[in-house]
Amino acid sequence: MLSEANSTSSKRPNRAPPVGRALRIMFGVVLIAYAAPVYFRAPSAVTITAVSIMIGLVCLYTLIHIAIARRVLSSIWGAIVASALLVAVYVAGSFGLPLIGHGKGQLAAVTFLGISLIIAGARALSGCELMAIPCALIQKECELPCLIFSTRSA
Repeated sequence: MLSEANSTSSKRPNRAPPVGRALRIMFGVVLIAYAAPVYFRAPSAVTITAVSIMIGLVCLYTLIHIAIARRVLSSIWGAIVASALLVAVYVAGSFGLPLIGHGKGQLAAVTFLGISLIIAGARALSGCELMAIPCALIQKECELPCLIFSTRSA
């Protein structure tokens, strides 16, 4: 009976500690509270574009999740690509690019990060918070360390 309990506990994924979960949720709520007023004041075209960018980010992060699961991409390179992608969207949003510029990319990146942090905290994910939405959709945890918030090492 004891060996059976040990084998099931070893199969359980690494979970974030309660303090880490609470901090993720609090930081996510702060980011959402920061971005939410913009959605109410901005024209509907900006809101639609920002939401479209977030949907695109979910698709791209799902592809990263699949690439890591199939061992096409190592976990450290996956962490670099995942972090760089969000930073690139945020930085590109400050320029006058046709689809992502004029703040739309920044709004989408901040909202995406906020939602991801809340989901990661609620699900007690210990890995990369940016992968929380694809993990929730696929119902499989991603073996990807986060460069900033992770509780485990690469």
